[in-house]
Amino acid sequence: MPLYEYLTVPAPRKGEKIRGIKTSEGRIAQAMQSVLNEKGAEGWEYIRADLLPMEERSGLTSKAVTYHTVLVFRRERDANAVATAATTEQAAVQPRKSPVADRNTPPPSVPFPSHAEKGAGANARRLSPDVADEIAEDRES
Repeated sequence: MPLYEYLTVPAPRKGEKIRGIKTSEGRIAQAMQSVLNEKGAEGWEYIRADLLPMEERSGLTSKAVTYHTVLVFRRERDANAVATAATTEQAAVQPRKSPVADRNTPPPSVPFPSHAEKGAGANARRLSPDVADEIAEDRES
């Protein structure tokens, strides 16, 4: 079974001005033809055009849905390139730390005082030098 790689590009929004083409339909058709021929020369096969919704901000608090048309292309991946890419990806894969805390590990010790001193002012929030050093070390790692 062949493996494919895919490419999406935004559909042209304006037509191309070409001598002899006077209508807007003709100009947009010419722009589409240029994109299709350009990608075809690079080895991409045109599959379809998709209309995708995208939620965007409209003013300070409201949102509006706008629709964008993208052109989808594909080309067959070379079997040697697929094998080379697979071995390279396997060698390059390193376990990453998850941004979400693991539920099984206990939370890190809190370097801040567990109780506030009387007055709860600036003195209550002052850190001891040992705790400040621990925080600096944690930030470096």
